[in-house]
Amino acid sequence: MKRPVDISAWGEQPPHFIQLLANLVTDSGSREAAAKTLSISRTSVSLLLSNRYTGGTGDMEQLIIKELGQVPCPELGQISNAKCQKMRKAPFPSHNPSKIQLWRACWVCEHNPQSDRYQGKQS
Repeated sequence: MKRPVDISAWGEQPPHFIQLLANLVTDSGSREAAAKTLSISRTSVSLLLSNRYTGGTGDMEQLIIKELGQVPCPELGQISNAKCQKMRKAPFPSHNPSKIQLWRACWVCEHNPQSDRYQGKQS
């Protein structure tokens, strides 16, 4: 049975990115495996979880949300931000009808910055 990671140093309501990081550590089985997934050091993972990271957490928060955050994909359901970004940057898949359908959906999706429906767009 996997033990939950202690993030009590963040208080009763840890930030969302810390919860995502703790879940990754739990799911991957170690801080080292989580660090490899995020391409950061194991020390950074430990310091973030214990609320002792001294470098400012803004960049780490952006990285963790980008890699581990979830996006509601109209075609695939909940997927990671990283998978969403990878899918929308993929070239046109000319030989696979299901991938063509997904590619077309990406181009009109509200999560794609190149779409007219993009939610982050400023008018």
